[in-house]
Amino acid sequence: MDEKRDAWATLRAAGFLHAAREAHREATLAVFGGMSRSAGFKERSFGTSSFDVLESWLDRVFGIDDDEPGPIVRDDLNNSPGWRCGRYRVLLKRHRFGAVNALRWDRDSRTKQAVARQEFADDPQLALEIPGVPADTPGIVTLVLAHSATEEPLQLELYLGRPRFNDDGGGAWHWVRALDDASLGADPRRKLVEPTLPLWTDDAADVVLRRRRATSTETAW
Repeated sequence: MDEKRDAWATLRAAGFLHAAREAHREATLAVFGGMSRSAGFKERSFGTSSFDVLESWLDRVFGIDDDEPGPIVRDDLNNSPGWRCGRYRVLLKRHRFGAVNALRWDRDSRTKQAVARQEFADDPQLALEIPGVPADTPGIVTLVLAHSATEEPLQLELYLGRPRFNDDGGGAWHWVRALDDASLGADPRRKLVEPTLPLWTDDAADVVLRRRRATSTETAW
């Protein structure tokens, strides 16, 4: 199985993808509900808030602070918020709505540049060390959860992908996939329970009683 399918299958089975989409929706509603351009908030305000609130919501839906740890743990990279499931770490990146493929990782933070320089088996490239940025964890593949939204009308975009260091002006991703209804399917966190019919219920319909016609013998009595 190639990396894209393995990463998707691993994160989906653990509930990561559905939880991330849930967190993105709740965080977006919280930000848009608490801020407005008429009150003086600008795009920079929305951007910073959406990132911070999404981080908090992801911790919540992943159960980071629960007493019983689940399959998803907090795993920051160089102070950049991250979460790990199996061998996959996921960082956040906000993008302009409709322009997820226009991201320029070579102009991003040092951490995001380092992530975009990771070796990729299907498209090997020179993984240069960036001064001041510690090397990534051996055996860990770092992916990016790219998020965006518009207020009026309310629209959400959420993508999972492997960034590509595109200083050559080429594509921004080795692979990327939208988290939407078509791609996610049924939520593995919500197991379906087969309904069990009760042996007896007070709500059962009354049995229809029919009057039996008496026989000639019974009439004689």
